Amino acid sequence: MNREIRLGAFVLRECIGSGGMGTIWSAAHRGAGTPVAVKCIRPDRLVGPGAGERFRREVRAVAGLSHPSIIEVYDYGVAGEDAEAASGGAVRAGSPYLVMELARHGDAGRLVGRLPWPALRALLLQVLDALAHAHARRIIHLDVKPGNVLRCGDGARLKLTDFGIARVVRGGAPDEGEHRVSGTPDYMAPEQLRGDWRDLGPWTDLYALGGLAYRLASARRPFPTLDSLGALRASRERSPPPRLPINCEVPRGFQRWLDGLLQPDPRDRSAHAADAARALAALPAEPARRLRRGRCD
Repeated sequence: MNREIRLGAFVLRECIGSGGMGTIWSAAHRGAGTPVAVKCIRPDRLVGPGAGERFRREVRAVAGLSHPSIIEVYDYGVAGEDAEAASGGAVRAGSPYLVMELARHGDAGRLVGRLPWPALRALLLQVLDALAHAHARRIIHLDVKPGNVLRCGDGARLKLTDFGIARVVRGGAPDEGEHRVSGTPDYMAPEQLRGDWRDLGPWTDLYALGGLAYRLASARRPFPTLDSLGALRASRERSPPPRLPINCEVPRGFQRWLDGLLQPDPRDRSAHAADAARALAALPAEPARRLRRGRCD
């Protein structure tokens, strides 16, 4: 590609990631040269009447979040035909895009199974603080997972990103097009797998946070991979929370803390991120000794 790929006041440099939602590019402001990340969302991800307005409404809400553990959103728009031509079709005309803070150290997926207990607890507390901030403003994330926890600055500061499928909870029925299952199945709560917006809330994010915590602590997926969303939903609805392996380096009480997040019935879960954070902070500072028998519970 020899031509500049321009999106508003920004120039795309290199595609640095791709997924089901679209592509992520490193970019820079054309005037100031400030490095940023630009997420280009596939046009077919926004479906149904009013999809464009719903996207703009949600982005405006997320852009209003101001928290040290949430990636900052600088700008948003829709790619035009000139961007599609300049990119050779890599960016499609009509693609909504977000301009965000650039994270230079990857995501928490690189930390799975590698964090000592103090660092693991610090990471989880940062994410819980970010969720508490969003939930207080009636925004739920709906896709908490290792790939959406980015490492910024020197790599120690962690920030939650990708509120791309978040819904601003304002009461009443959502727009048509939101009655579908969206998210990452490995971390989705039963009510999210059902696709029933009436049951979604902060407790849905806390279930996913429990799955994230389990994965980081054990290096294992929190739930088995099954062939269909229906099978996943049925399994999650009848299965108890997963048990940590006996050699996990976490303190006593951590399993009980996970149990409070990963209950199949939302009414049995922690309902507020602040409550989950207080319970996590109260756990011992050092991991329990490994036992020959039993669990780290």
